Amino acid sequence: MAEEQARSVAEGDVLPWTVAEFYRGQSVLLTGGSGFVGRVLLEKLLFYCPDIDTVYVLLRPRKGLSVQERLHKLLDVPLFDRVRAQRPEALGRLQAVEGDSAQPGLALAEADARVLAERVSVVFHLAASVRFDDPLITAVRTNACATRDLLELATRMTKLKAFVHVSTTFCNVAQSEFEEKLFPMAGDWRSILALVEAQGQNDPVALRALTTKILGPYCNTYTFTKNLAEHIVDHYSDRLPVGILRPSVVVATACDPFPGWIDNFNGPMGLLVAAGKGVVHSIYNHPDNYIDYVPCDVVVKGIVMCSCEIARKGLGPPLVYNAAQAGMHHITQQRIMDLGIVGCALLPFSDILYYPCGVITSNYLFFFVLFFFFHLVPAVIGDALLSATGRKRM
Repeated sequence: MAEEQARSVAEGDVLPWTVAEFYRGQSVLLTGGSGFVGRVLLEKLLFYCPDIDTVYVLLRPRKGLSVQERLHKLLDVPLFDRVRAQRPEALGRLQAVEGDSAQPGLALAEADARVLAERVSVVFHLAASVRFDDPLITAVRTNACATRDLLELATRMTKLKAFVHVSTTFCNVAQSEFEEKLFPMAGDWRSILALVEAQGQNDPVALRALTTKILGPYCNTYTFTKNLAEHIVDHYSDRLPVGILRPSVVVATACDPFPGWIDNFNGPMGLLVAAGKGVVHSIYNHPDNYIDYVPCDVVVKGIVMCSCEIARKGLGPPLVYNAAQAGMHHITQQRIMDLGIVGCALLPFSDILYYPCGVITSNYLFFFVLFFFFHLVPAVIGDALLSATGRKRM
């Protein structure tokens, strides 16, 4: 390690050797700070980087709340208890900036853009629409155009050391082996963005008809637009220090700041909660299949370390990292169900409708029989009882 440090200093590498030292005096811009991964990243920066200067969080006003009020509300969760107890002064380093990643130019006021251009040295771009069924124009604006607009803003940042774009491991569906590099895409991203934006404004009906043809091998607008965004990042790599981190299916934290933190029902969580409450009893799947889950705190560590590596590298082709298990730990669907049943017995959910139990089967006929008797019939009976007592059906 000492030899590596000496060689690095001799080669002019100015990157300090700890993350906390790297972030000393640095100002950060974070998009997607209201999301699950974004909030865990905020907590980690505030707790582990005590000398960080300012963390700007891009937010839009919502439900009658200003961006500053939204920021206070986002922090009012157990995730930040550790920061409040041990580093309360760190919360004063957060500053909300009004903007909207779904709008042209991020809907930033020019005065705010000037402040960010003068002060920010690290950009974390996490904002995205993760819905698979978004219309193409919505997904393009939120996932691709926003990336382009943020990169344009980054070209004005005089102190920029690292731009980290958070993508997904599923953005190259045609590849059987997913390496840590950019893969060619069918068509030019500029032409695709111009076509989608023009058609979305002039003829949205025609755009819906063209969506399947534009997507090609991509099964949804999410994976398609995240692939576009990667190539947009690559386009700016000769002017900006950029990198890409691709998480797989992000689930609850493993240990930091504490095990099990999650704030949404995205991905597998909705199914797991429904099973734990006794709503879901049959799943059509092979019990030996597994999904590539990765804990949120592991992803966040990768994002932070990626920023340090980008700063060390400087300009050039983007660094690409996959934050995934990639077959290292196989946890089958049957194993997850078995663990869930044990967990529900030890720590049961509130408002359980039926005792948690179920079957995972790849036999469709057997699944349909289970579905009919354990899902459909109870639902019909339950709705009939609700209607008979004058209450709203579920």
